[in-house]
Amino acid sequence: MKRIKIFLTFDYELPLGGIAQSYSHSLFEPTEKLLEKANELKVPLVFFADILSYIKFREWEEHNYTEPFKKQLEKVLQSGHDVQLHLHPHWLDSNYAEGKLIPSGKFSLSDFADNNPPDNIEGMISTGIQELKAICEKAQSNYQCIAFRAGGYNLWPETSTILNSLFKHGIRFDSSICRGYYYKSDTSLVDYRNIPDKANWYLPLNGDLSKEGKEEKGILEIPIAGKPKGIFEMPTALKLGKYSYRAVENRGKIVHTASNINRKDKLKQLFSSRMLTVDNHTYSPGYMMKILDYNINKYGKEKEVLFSLIGHPKSMGEYHLYLLASFVQNAREKYGNRLEFVTFRDIFERKKL
Repeated sequence: MKRIKIFLTFDYELPLGGIAQSYSHSLFEPTEKLLEKANELKVPLVFFADILSYIKFREWEEHNYTEPFKKQLEKVLQSGHDVQLHLHPHWLDSNYAEGKLIPSGKFSLSDFADNNPPDNIEGMISTGIQELKAICEKAQSNYQCIAFRAGGYNLWPETSTILNSLFKHGIRFDSSICRGYYYKSDTSLVDYRNIPDKANWYLPLNGDLSKEGKEEKGILEIPIAGKPKGIFEMPTALKLGKYSYRAVENRGKIVHTASNINRKDKLKQLFSSRMLTVDNHTYSPGYMMKILDYNINKYGKEKEVLFSLIGHPKSMGEYHLYLLASFVQNAREKYGNRLEFVTFRDIFERKKL
């Protein structure tokens, strides 16, 4: 292998079920701390911005959210980082009354497939890109929206419609997939247990994620690095209790519930791959390096591997910033100049896609 390229990606979004205290507490303050840490580490970050929240809150005239949202994304770009597209469609079907959010029961892009434009899949993608460009071009005149992460990692079941709409509107990279990841809730299903066994590949526009697409008509997948769960690992429920002192304070409500999940699905989820993330307070720096090493060893014969680390500012506190710093330092020490932290803008310009 000649090169290892890692994207430090963060989903820039509010708690999807409503905030605990303020927009600043839930998103803007932890993002500022993350930017400070990145400056210390001298690494570029990628922020996948949940632009549909901005659109809906603007409609609700919640300027205490929309104005800081714009300003912080401008600062992100001016600081040398990257901003790309992230869509949580439930915002468009949610309600806001007397200062309280009433979240929609719809969650994924596919739930809106039968809506009339612009509230269908292609309409949301097109509108999201246009709105994101309007914000980002103020800070970076040559800004391009070229990468996507699905809300909740969910590209199913209207996969073909989603991918074709993304490609049509200029998206050339995706980072929604983690090999071996399985998650089911009452509103969402994500199953990435049957995908091409390669470090990177092109997603086929026909929507069959088990196959590779063609470079000239595909979207390059930069997966979130993952590792199969070891059979001797401590059960997650025990780890959550043991390491609860590391957890971040409550910043808001989740929207996922699992009241109708059967035993078979729970078992699949139990053995789901573990993502390379700084969100999880049960992780240690050593465990993060195990995930990194697993992927580098698995795809060591390929000339170049590109994959993502994922985080959410809303889920990060001091311990999570420590995990990020430790990961960056440990990875640099172990892999030296073979390893590079990059953004989608970097890769796009080099490949001239």
